[in-house]
Amino acid sequence: MMRKYSVVINFALFQAAWFAVFFLQEQGMLVVALAISCMVALSPDKKNDCRFVLIGLVVAVSIEAVASGLGIIRYEGGWIPVWLIFLWAALLFSFRESLAKLFVLTLPTRLILVWLGAPGSYYAGQQVGLLLTIEPVWLFWVSYGGLWFCGFEVLRWLDKHPKIRREIGTSELVRTH
Repeated sequence: MMRKYSVVINFALFQAAWFAVFFLQEQGMLVVALAISCMVALSPDKKNDCRFVLIGLVVAVSIEAVASGLGIIRYEGGWIPVWLIFLWAALLFSFRESLAKLFVLTLPTRLILVWLGAPGSYYAGQQVGLLLTIEPVWLFWVSYGGLWFCGFEVLRWLDKHPKIRREIGTSELVRTH
């Protein structure tokens, strides 16, 4: 019975984490940590999902470091904030459950969704003072969207890796082998 609702629960947990950061900023960390804890507890393949998230965090932080180093994004304090790393962990757990379908979409569909989605989320964060982006907006959208599309494709490859691939659970159900 739980599997039937796991996608919805996972999606709701990620949304709670995202909106906690959006509205509460650093004060939302407890909500984000709680959401991640629930995602781990509800994971049907904790070992491989945690591996995916830990390796995925290296990819995410690397992309953020490149974007920050190139001046595409700037954070207060100059370095990638802890809340963003936690939010990335929640998103990576979502890629294994509620957002698993993104990994099997066609290349043109992935390109459009990731190129529009990643910068859109950061642009929203800029509007509430979480970060600053390069101007003009179109340059931010093109550069950051392209950077994250490359990162997404690495995550997609990792999701299929034999030592990380889910043994059981949602992402296996949506795979096309």
